[in-house]
Amino acid sequence: MKNIAVSGEHLVAPQGDEDISLDTSVLLEAASRLRVADPNIAGRALWLEAMVNHVPDFMYAKDRDGRFLYANRAIIEGNDLSSVDDIIGLTDFDLHGEAATDARISEIEQRVMETGEPDLGYEERAMRGGGDRWLMMSRVPLRDSSGAIIGIVGSSRDISAHKASERLMRAQNRILEMIVGSVAVPEFMDTLAELIEELAEGIRCAAVLFPPEDDIQTFKAPSAPNLQTPLFEALPSLSSRPNREAMARLAFENNGFLCFEIPSANGTNHGLIGISSTKNNLNRSLSEFLAGASRMAGIAIDRRQAEEQIRFLVVHDALTGLENRISLEARLPGILKSAELLSQKVTVGFLDLDNFKQINDTFGHAVGDELLKEVAGRLSRLTTGHDIVARIGGDEFVLVLHEHNQSFDDRLQRIRATVAQPLTIQGMDFKVSCSIGAAYYPSHGLIASDLFKAADLAMYKAKENGRNAVETFSEELLDSARRKFLRAEELRKAIQNDEFVLHFQPQIELTTGLVSGVEALVRWKHPLEGILPPSEFICLAEETGVIVELGEVVLRKACHQAKKWNMNGRRRVPVSVNMSPKQFQNAGVIDHVKAALSESCLDPSLLEIEITESSIMRDIGSAAGIMKDLTDMGVNFAIDDFGTGYSCLNMLKKLPFSRLKIDRSFITNTPDDEQDCAIVTAILTLARSLKLQVVAEGVETIEQARFLHLAGCEHGQGYFYSRPVCDLTIDALLDNQY
Repeated sequence: MKNIAVSGEHLVAPQGDEDISLDTSVLLEAASRLRVADPNIAGRALWLEAMVNHVPDFMYAKDRDGRFLYANRAIIEGNDLSSVDDIIGLTDFDLHGEAATDARISEIEQRVMETGEPDLGYEERAMRGGGDRWLMMSRVPLRDSSGAIIGIVGSSRDISAHKASERLMRAQNRILEMIVGSVAVPEFMDTLAELIEELAEGIRCAAVLFPPEDDIQTFKAPSAPNLQTPLFEALPSLSSRPNREAMARLAFENNGFLCFEIPSANGTNHGLIGISSTKNNLNRSLSEFLAGASRMAGIAIDRRQAEEQIRFLVVHDALTGLENRISLEARLPGILKSAELLSQKVTVGFLDLDNFKQINDTFGHAVGDELLKEVAGRLSRLTTGHDIVARIGGDEFVLVLHEHNQSFDDRLQRIRATVAQPLTIQGMDFKVSCSIGAAYYPSHGLIASDLFKAADLAMYKAKENGRNAVETFSEELLDSARRKFLRAEELRKAIQNDEFVLHFQPQIELTTGLVSGVEALVRWKHPLEGILPPSEFICLAEETGVIVELGEVVLRKACHQAKKWNMNGRRRVPVSVNMSPKQFQNAGVIDHVKAALSESCLDPSLLEIEITESSIMRDIGSAAGIMKDLTDMGVNFAIDDFGTGYSCLNMLKKLPFSRLKIDRSFITNTPDDEQDCAIVTAILTLARSLKLQVVAEGVETIEQARFLHLAGCEHGQGYFYSRPVCDLTIDALLDNQY
């Protein structure tokens, strides 16, 4: 027997298998003696017992065999007992059965008693109250007055709320990790469902998504019930997204699920998350978490979709969905390598829509975009799985075709013909042709860049040949391109080196035979090739944009020369200068004219600017503004090549023209061709009614001159009177007529 010291006296502790009731009686007897011997001590004991019973934590003492010596009220009530007497002498196994064994309570307590080391802050599931109930256990040895360990004292605290918060925090962190990691949507939703089911015992989770492609995706954690009810089976057959969402919501609710919406950034819902609980444990904090998790799921889906869209746009065209230049340049080398290993041929085709800009400018970009998408669809349908269709910008497409049972040329011709088929956009019918340039591997190049260059050259050749055609690359095309490039460089240097000179063709007043004006015509005084006519360089200047700078040179030179001719008391002779559409629509054209007049001191009324109808029709509003500003300065305007363009009579009425020039094509066959004579007569009648003077171009015979004079034409210009000549010849001509 061991003695327990109590207020100077010793109690005998039972040993071995002695009846535990002896221990209880000893404790009760000791307590009685304490109350009699020392009322103060007894009072303190009562206070201590009251305090222990009012603490919500579980507090107890056990002997070395794990039998309860004492337990506070929290333990008594927690085990559905009526008093402390009901638990004294019992073990955890007596109270909880195998759950106590699984919890290893006896093992842990024996270790504490054997080692004398406390076990503090050990977390374990409670043996009562469900799987979500957790306790934090602390156990220390119980010693007698001699220091010998005779049992164990323990306390435990219910940390279920804390553990629930930890689970919510872990789940939230995992969700955030998946959002940051941009996890694929199926994996995200499956993991989310599993995380939600781990939050509390008895929770079941299922989800349904409505992707943009009007498909349906369901995600269920393993413990979710089977929701493939007839309602869910009916979802794919519903025509609209709102109907599918409503039906999914009904399916959840009919199965006892609460619905949480998965919101998207565009204001709609990605889908629904359904939650049910067999334990009715969806408290406020858990419900708030589930609502937040649904919102985070929406963010995750938005982010993933945005990233997928970004990844798609890196290698695809945003408008048509076709591959773009980046993808094309990345894939083509591998295709060529495979073709080399298999000794196969590959065709690279450059396809450009004909006159697409005119459609875009006339009907707007919305129509143009729809047209491009339709063309892209047609091209995709005409290619096989291994071929590539790419849009590389504007109305330009690239085709990469593999060997097929049809020849490359036949396939390209079929593509050309299919693109040219009529189509309807916004109620309007269109028929757009295309020009295709083709280059073959390995004949026309071994690497992608060479094939691109060759196909591009062939495409431009198809354009030059009248469009709506397929052209195959040849070495002659390459040589021509090189010559064109070198000529363009020469042209730029020629402007810098002042190699351009003016020749002048006189305009004759038909009633008097006197010079009534001169037209300035540019020539290139090439250092090696001599004098080159405009046909050798004007088109190239237009194409390269040099025409604006060249036009300024011509304008300045013409104004300076006109000033010289109109000195010394001669008859006033105006000079006509042609302006290209690009020069006339250039933002600085008014300043350029002012500068030329100012530098030369020429009277503005002696400058006539000749423009074609196409220069005006590109932007009538802008053209009208430019013409008004210049006519306010005193400059005159003539419409050149009348009858060959739009011949818009309303334009003649509203714009400030002073002269009209009949194109040479109507003069060539007069007076023998009755139709040409009728057209010329009609133009002269129209001009007189609009108070416009007329100059007939291309007069080459006396018969033409007589016809024009009799028809009432005021002025003539052509080889019959004079070829274009240098300024000195014009100077002499002016001197001779006085």
